[in-house]
Amino acid sequence: MERCTIRAARVARFVLAGVCLLALAACTKNSVGGMTKATVMQNASAKLRASRAPMAEAVMDDMDMAVEMEVPAPAAAAGSESGAKAGQERKIIYSGNLRLEVRNLGEAKEMVENWVKRYGGYISNSSESETSATITANIPSESFAPAMEECGTFGRLKSKNIYTDDVTERFYDLSTRLSTRKVLLERLKAYLTTAKTMQELLQIETKINDVTAELERMQGQMNRLSTQIDFSQISVYLELPVNQNSSGGFVLPSIRTAAREFVGDVARFFVAFGFVALKVVVFGVPCVLFLMLLFWLSLGKVGLLRRLFARIRAEK
Repeated sequence: MERCTIRAARVARFVLAGVCLLALAACTKNSVGGMTKATVMQNASAKLRASRAPMAEAVMDDMDMAVEMEVPAPAAAAGSESGAKAGQERKIIYSGNLRLEVRNLGEAKEMVENWVKRYGGYISNSSESETSATITANIPSESFAPAMEECGTFGRLKSKNIYTDDVTERFYDLSTRLSTRKVLLERLKAYLTTAKTMQELLQIETKINDVTAELERMQGQMNRLSTQIDFSQISVYLELPVNQNSSGGFVLPSIRTAAREFVGDVARFFVAFGFVALKVVVFGVPCVLFLMLLFWLSLGKVGLLRRLFARIRAEK
């Protein structure tokens, strides 16, 4: 009877231990399941917040990308002497000026005007006086050399200068920056349609206005540069011979005018001499008197330095 009781107690202990193990396993499973659900919910919330990030961050990312696109590639610096890449057309601005002495100012001006029209150019500026005229002409660059050569025959050529400016690198760099800004503007307009809040809408519109203003400024620079490349500027200075008027007659020198100029030159000389003499009196005389005083005190009648040297010699 006693053995049966002991066996029953042992069986009860094993059953109780099994129930405890099962209960512990169930609790652990529920805890892990709950943690997994919480983690999943947290990850989902983070993804949702990330998907609804402010549009300004995306805009700034695109802005940074556009700036990186504008950085010249290392190969650009390894091109020709002008910095142009291989295969790019060289862009050069030509300009020149001519100084001609003509017999008849009206006929020379007409010849220059016909010369500009013949080469398909235009006059951008002109000025005229009684004995001279200045005309600024813009000639297509492909005709620059023959146009300069022909215009030099309209009178006696006194001077001729030709200047060139290689703007290849600046032209293509500006062209690349224009392209990247246009791409950035299109992206900003696309983001504008997906804005969620009023703040995002205002931020994107501000960026669009800034990029548009910069794009217009760069486009203006490109237009001016292209005009300078396509049309060369030639300044033509026409002048009559000395003492000749516009009608071709010889003009005698005016004695009255020459005498007036001579008197004026003499008067200016004496006025300048008077100012020099006044400066000498005002500044020179006090300086001379001061030097004389020093000499009188040190080596003259008073002779302070002379007496000092004499005493030193006597003590030796």
